[in-house]
Amino acid sequence: MKNYYALFLLLFFASVNAQQATQTLIVDKAWLNDSEEWTDFTYSGQIIFSTNANAEEGSLRIGNYDFLYDFCEGKAKFANKATYSAAEFAHPRKLSATTDKQGVLNSTYEGTLIFQADRDYYSVIAVVTILEKNGNTLGVKMHLKEGNKKEYAFSLKSS
Repeated sequence: MKNYYALFLLLFFASVNAQQATQTLIVDKAWLNDSEEWTDFTYSGQIIFSTNANAEEGSLRIGNYDFLYDFCEGKAKFANKATYSAAEFAHPRKLSATTDKQGVLNSTYEGTLIFQADRDYYSVIAVVTILEKNGNTLGVKMHLKEGNKKEYAFSLKSS
């Protein structure tokens, strides 16, 4: 009986740690910079960013069909259009990290934004800046490395 109790505690603590490792952030407000002018924008549904403490620093998972379709300009020709619903910002390489006067850490990464489902696969190089203060993610800015010069900015709140 003692072994079952120990096993139960082990599984409980492992599941609690796994839950704490992933943070889900919902976009509170969004802006689009097109032609050097920032404007508010909205998409149907919520834009969701997920971070995983066990993944590489700067890695993100992004979910929202309309935003991701617009971000990639609809260039990927997927057999299943639902593949645009989620993307993974993977293999980030830190370009810079600065702290502003308010104590917000701005970490900029270059990495691959990957769309993948079944046989559908598409990737682009993106530049993402993550804004953090006291361990909390406050916002994200992102744009494609080449081509479209639209830049997107998001303020985030925990779910």
